[in-house]
Amino acid sequence: MQVHVVEGSEGTHDHWEGEPTGVIVSLGDSRPSGVVGIPRLKGQVWKVAFDEPQYRPDGKGPYETAEIPASLLVAAPPVARDDLPAELR
Repeated sequence: MQVHVVEGSEGTHDHWEGEPTGVIVSLGDSRPSGVVGIPRLKGQVWKVAFDEPQYRPDGKGPYETAEIPASLLVAAPPVARDDLPAELR
């Protein structure tokens, strides 16, 4: 599923430069309540393969994939068949 990663809280492990897009490729590790003292970093996590390498605001990266909390993922709108590359139609 194609997703957008919404902006997380600054200074946390769920903060990225901009709002990256990618595809969910697998289930991530579930996180117990209160991990790292950040309530948002709990519950279901998905592994996302980014459309292009992504960076953290501090310049760390590039990251090809990351585990993203479900609370920060928004489904991308469906792509029309005509918008797909010819090899995928």
